[in-house]
Amino acid sequence: MSSIEFLGEGASLARPPAFNGSAYMYWKERMFIFLEASGLDILDAVENGPYVPKLAGTDGSSFIKKPRVDWVSNCTTAKEMWDTLQETHEGTTDVKRAIKNTLMHEYELFNMKKDESINDLQTRFTHVINNLNALGKVIDN
Repeated sequence: MSSIEFLGEGASLARPPAFNGSAYMYWKERMFIFLEASGLDILDAVENGPYVPKLAGTDGSSFIKKPRVDWVSNCTTAKEMWDTLQETHEGTTDVKRAIKNTLMHEYELFNMKKDESINDLQTRFTHVINNLNALGKVIDN
């Protein structure tokens, strides 16, 4: 048996080693190295199974599997995936509007709390301004 037959398709960083039905232990070691080089998260998924997204249960302490239709990997286009990620992490337009209204209310009624230091006051004010700016509400001082 020549070494070319033994290696199968040849060594490649972009393609996993091919298994031709013989020399399983050799192939297994090469595959392990390939997966490890591809990323530890990939190796972890192969060894331990895929990560399954979970949601907090109704009691807040337990977790339930997130329905597969809500997974980003279930999206068929990049646009759909982008919109799903954006809605998951930023909220819908109604949520954004409610957050913006709450921050505007906090900004308009902003005053120093009893026993609050100037440093804490400035930190709190900066937090409100930064969050409003992030939501597209420009505040002129």
